Amino acid sequence: MRLALCAAQVPFVRGGAEFHCDNIYRELIKREHEVEYIKIPYKWYPPQEIINHCLAWRLLDLTESNGKKIDGVIATKFPSYIIKHPNKVIWLLHQMRSAYDLANTSFDDFMPYGKIGDIVKQKIYTMDRICLSESKKIYTNSQNVSNRLWKFNKIKGEALYHPPPLMGRYFCDSYEDFIFYPSRLESIKRQDLIISSMKYLQSNIKLKIAGSGSQLESYRSLAKKYKVADKVEFLGYVSDNELLENYSKCMCVAYVPFEEDMGYVTLESFLSKKPVITCNDSAGPLEFVEDGVNGYIAEPAPEEIAASIDKLYQDNTYKQMGEKGYRKIKDMNLSWDNVIDKLIGPMKS
Repeated sequence: MRLALCAAQVPFVRGGAEFHCDNIYRELIKREHEVEYIKIPYKWYPPQEIINHCLAWRLLDLTESNGKKIDGVIATKFPSYIIKHPNKVIWLLHQMRSAYDLANTSFDDFMPYGKIGDIVKQKIYTMDRICLSESKKIYTNSQNVSNRLWKFNKIKGEALYHPPPLMGRYFCDSYEDFIFYPSRLESIKRQDLIISSMKYLQSNIKLKIAGSGSQLESYRSLAKKYKVADKVEFLGYVSDNELLENYSKCMCVAYVPFEEDMGYVTLESFLSKKPVITCNDSAGPLEFVEDGVNGYIAEPAPEEIAASIDKLYQDNTYKQMGEKGYRKIKDMNLSWDNVIDKLIGPMKS
């Protein structure tokens, strides 16, 4: 098929969403589809900019190009699914979360703008109702995203799980005395909870944090404030090989974001046979982590997280839990063949 893959792109930012779309593109090409990767730069502030970006997607004509029909479009996260096409399938990574589950929280990007923020939220509700409903089929990258879609929009989405980017390369080497937390250094990822928990730990364990982001200096200061700077190592950007090595050698992985869509970290941890420490409001990881089985689910409080880490270390159960996590993911039989068949199927009907 001749397809357009649509993705919003914040310039100079690369994370799970970008890897996700890159992988879709690669896997479609592998299966001999003719694919054009359509990316439009995205800016969400001030709120009026969001409307401009939605309009840019809506005005695109992707029904044909150079006299040749485009058979279908695959849209992903907001606002790429605003695109109009008679054969549109959406694999929804997330909507504009500040209009929905993050509204009126400390992560609400609209709150500082007062009335104009409220006006833009209302416009987003209208656009989502129209543009999501136009699609032949809506898949989501997790059950959590499907639940949100139903809760706020009363629109059904089917969870479609996929392999993480380095599938086939994850391995377990050892269980050394450190916790690994790979993710963007942003407030919503809550590395501060893990850093703060270090001062309550009874076990002699260190923390390695991989990734870059706007909160780096804030987190460095926090480690100094709680006098745990000698126990916390900021690795910055890590290569694929370095990422795999840290997964393979850590005792466990910490992943405590607030209301995560899905997140690769949990899958990558289990494929590396490492248990996961997460929180009861982290959402996406809770689809995989079973408390006391393949990890621990703690209250989002440093003392509670520290207690879970200590229990894992002192009970010497990290290897058994890691093995159980590995079996859980292997039993899911994650497959790109299944993903591509699902995405293409509705376009052929």
